[in-house]
Amino acid sequence: MRQISLLTKRHYECMGAVYELSAGGWPARVKDVAKKLNVRPPTAVEFLGKLSQEGMVEKGPAGYRLTKKGSIELNRAIRTHRLMETLLAGAGVPLEEACRISFSLGSEIGTEAVEALCSHLSHPVTCPHGRPIPAGDEFDRP
Repeated sequence: MRQISLLTKRHYECMGAVYELSAGGWPARVKDVAKKLNVRPPTAVEFLGKLSQEGMVEKGPAGYRLTKKGSIELNRAIRTHRLMETLLAGAGVPLEEACRISFSLGSEIGTEAVEALCSHLSHPVTCPHGRPIPAGDEFDRP
């Protein structure tokens, strides 16, 4: 069973920013992370420090990148968010509200509950926004 995350929504947004900024092979620089998150660089450093402490990002000489653990956690969070959003939108909750609620509750849901939710929803491949839902087995790959 997965331990409940102690990371906040902003930490996950920071991980997403690091992922996007480093997708081209270059590490994410603090000033670029700060700009993407619309925060000052000291706040970005604080987020990155917490993520580094948790083993989600690593700092190199030119910037930050996700660790394997960070990539797994980010994919897990995306999967949980998009499945929750799909459930809520299917129940008639307006999409923006479903998105907000799923961000709020996502870190509180364990892996077994997420897998049960996915089964209940007949294993959707996209969320209501049309974005792909990562497969559950993507978290356990070496």
